[in-house]
Amino acid sequence: MTMIERMPSRFFVGAEPGKPDVTPEPWFLDPREIGRALRARWALVLAPAVLLLAAAAAWLVLVPPLYPAVTQILIDPRGIQVVKDGVTPSDQASDASLFLVDSQIRVLISDDVLRQVVNRFKLDQDPEFVRPSSLLDTLKSSLSSLFVTAGGPADDTLTALRTLRDRATARRLERSFVVELAVTSQERRKSAELAQAIAETYLTTVSQAQAQVTRKAGEAVSSRLGELQDDLRQAEDKAQKFRAANNLVGTRGQLVSEQALTQLNQQLGAARARAGELRGRLAQIEAVANGRADLNSVTEIVQSTTIGQLRAQLAQVEAARADTVSNLGPRHPTLRTGELQVQTLRNDITAEIRRIAAATRNDYRSALSNEASLAATLESRKKEALSVDKSFVRLRELERQVEASRAIYEAFLVRARELQEQQRLDTSTSRVISPASLPASRLGPPIPVIFAAALAAGLGLGAALALLAVPAAGRIGSRRRLQQIAGLPVIAALPAKVPTRTRSKAGSESLRADTAYDVAVARLGSRLQRDFGATRPTIVLVTSADDRGGKSELARSLAASAALDGQRVLLVDADPEAMISRNLRSKAKRGAADVLRTHSGLGDALVEGPTGVKILPFDDAALRLGTAAYTGAVLTAATAFDTVFVDIGLIGTDIAAERLAQDQRFPALLLTASATRSGTARLRRALDALGRDPRVQLVMTDAEAEG
Repeated sequence: MTMIERMPSRFFVGAEPGKPDVTPEPWFLDPREIGRALRARWALVLAPAVLLLAAAAAWLVLVPPLYPAVTQILIDPRGIQVVKDGVTPSDQASDASLFLVDSQIRVLISDDVLRQVVNRFKLDQDPEFVRPSSLLDTLKSSLSSLFVTAGGPADDTLTALRTLRDRATARRLERSFVVELAVTSQERRKSAELAQAIAETYLTTVSQAQAQVTRKAGEAVSSRLGELQDDLRQAEDKAQKFRAANNLVGTRGQLVSEQALTQLNQQLGAARARAGELRGRLAQIEAVANGRADLNSVTEIVQSTTIGQLRAQLAQVEAARADTVSNLGPRHPTLRTGELQVQTLRNDITAEIRRIAAATRNDYRSALSNEASLAATLESRKKEALSVDKSFVRLRELERQVEASRAIYEAFLVRARELQEQQRLDTSTSRVISPASLPASRLGPPIPVIFAAALAAGLGLGAALALLAVPAAGRIGSRRRLQQIAGLPVIAALPAKVPTRTRSKAGSESLRADTAYDVAVARLGSRLQRDFGATRPTIVLVTSADDRGGKSELARSLAASAALDGQRVLLVDADPEAMISRNLRSKAKRGAADVLRTHSGLGDALVEGPTGVKILPFDDAALRLGTAAYTGAVLTAATAFDTVFVDIGLIGTDIAAERLAQDQRFPALLLTASATRSGTARLRRALDALGRDPRVQLVMTDAEAEG
């Protein structure tokens, strides 16, 4: 008794009837397809990774490591304002300060600074900075001299300078005046020493340059002092000569003529005031003299000593007369003497008043005369002042020139002294805030990162090459690609055939299901019985575009599987290569051609296989009699069987195979394609030859397991 043992399936076999299993997405979007392509071309994936890892290792071994030493310098553009106006401006705008710092970065790595470092450390004798000429360099120089005009000998100092320039980098840290200087070298200590030396040389160079600029400015200012002094002297002499020529003499910043005119104005005002005062006093005195005013109303009369004495005498006489009248009576003869005395005193007072009036009148007349004289003199001086104004305007212009020359000379004199003192001062606040220390690691990424990057890049490149190799190879490759190319569902994906036939304890042959191929064939047979078993017999054509071995093995395996299920199976070998017939141990009684000629049944042309399968061996002569007759004989013989499998030739190269495939009396047509051997071009030609035939079912052979 035969049996098929079960095992878990790792292969997809078929889909539900009427439900096409064609996925529209490209194959390279399916992770399973990508994994399958990478596994199939694992050597191509690993080769770039191995090469890049070897290149990384060779680079690490052959290329000397470089160690970067870093130092930080604070470049403060403001500086210290020791004097009021320095040579270098301070407290500039933020943008201008940043531009100044960026300019100082260029100075930091300039040839002037680096050349001093080269000379200090004798880098022109260091093989790291001046590489010795190799045989290749000598050969290059010889070839270059044949085509290019030879120059002078190479300068080791210039070579070392260029190398140091390439090894030194500087940048300004963001939002700060701090500049970071990095120098790389093959030795840790040398890198730190070079970085520190460049920073110190830069600070010294900047300080010297600032002193030199100050000295040049001081020399330029001092050279102008003599010229400015001569200009001032000439301006003063010119103004003095013009003043003397035009009699423009003055004191305290004012001309004498102006002073005299001012004094005359003052004197004229005083004279007019004096005349007015005397006029009023004279009127008062004359009023007293004429009896129109009281004697005590005029100050001059009241203050007059003579009048005071006369008035005192008059008072005494009147007092004595009053006593006489009271004692002797009003008619006493002595009263006459008293009256005469009173009259005499009063006349004396009147005469004194008139004398005062005459003196006042004389003073008034003198004041009027003085006023007129001063007025005439003032008018004369005014006329003279009008003629002096034009000369005075010119004098003012000359004096302004003198003041301007004096101001410039004094400013230059003060500036020259300031610059002389500033030369002795270092006003720069730039300094090293982070001295260079020994670098802890080499330049570039760590060695593990380099190998990891090489491995990742190699694997990525290998994966890309492997994926590009899939369409370039022109092979089917996978079930998904077969579905996309054919536009039809793949009902089964069969792995490579691994035969493991054994004997059961009962002595019967058993096909153990210990290979995925056997399981997949059994399931494919079950599907065929489910889809086409309603009509008996079930006749299935098996063909391919270029998978000859795969299709023949599939036909043989399907027949064996059906026979083990207890079916009556006929296996027809119509392949010109006779892949099934060549391994038969027995021969038929008659050939298929003889049977067809005699119009008898195919029973004598059949051979029994090892599993009870009836086999019709290949007979080229029978096919030459015509595919119609051949098909008719097969269909007639099929009535005695449950299932018939016909292994025909390749579509596209065998005319008989194409005619058999196009015969609609065969209800099912299996078209096989090998995942590893079948080409896409031949498959397309085979599909074009078959057309859109609904009988066509795709089967993939040599497929890989699907996860």
